[in-house]
Amino acid sequence: MKVFILKYVVVFILVILSGAMLMDVSHRVQRAERQIARTDRAIAQEQENIRVLKAEWAYLNSPDRLERLAVEGLDLSAPQTSALISNPDILPDTLPRIPSPKAQSQPTLSPLYIETSTSQSPSTNGGAR
Repeated sequence: MKVFILKYVVVFILVILSGAMLMDVSHRVQRAERQIARTDRAIAQEQENIRVLKAEWAYLNSPDRLERLAVEGLDLSAPQTSALISNPDILPDTLPRIPSPKAQSQPTLSPLYIETSTSQSPSTNGGAR
């Protein structure tokens, strides 16, 4: 009889312990899920902030806006044609010289250009190319 009672007491204690462990694991899982939800919300907020910052950056760097700011705020304007140097010989020696178009005798061919010569005339090969 004592063995029978002892067996039920051990089983009862094991059931209580397993229930307590199950409750503890359940609470840990719920805490982890809440933490994941908070992190997901924070990630979504940061992604929204990134989208807003990208939109602001695109606006701030728009060419029309920058040109307007340069003209209005810095009094910058496009150079006049008379202000451009027409004679490259008056440039200082520290600047690199770019050969004028007159100095080039013949245009160079593209490396992809292959000159082909055939001994047959178009009429001998049936007119097909």
